[in-house]
Amino acid sequence: MCKSFRSSLIGPTLQWFTNLPNNSISSFAQLTDTFVEQFTSSKKLERLSGDLYRVQQRRSEPLRNYVGRFNREKVTIPFYHQEIAIDAFRNGLLPDGELYKELTKFNCTSMEDALV
Repeated sequence: MCKSFRSSLIGPTLQWFTNLPNNSISSFAQLTDTFVEQFTSSKKLERLSGDLYRVQQRRSEPLRNYVGRFNREKVTIPFYHQEIAIDAFRNGLLPDGELYKELTKFNCTSMEDALV
């Protein structure tokens, strides 16, 4: 089974398999455990709505640029939550800006409301 496993590998995984020391793997279970341990960290993590809280408006950044960066980040999240997106957007604004002051007064229910 280990020999057929090799035929399914390409690129870095094949290189890793080829570089395993002789007789270092004694069972298919050990091979799969070692493989998973080696390559699990290479998996790209799915983006979450909470990741939007990392987008912050820079001190000298125009609002238009911040909105653009925020939206580019938002579209990378497959299933974002509207409420979290609105909250993250507001929290990322400079607190002394006019839009921040407006958004803290009114309850927005969509990103469109927040940007009107």
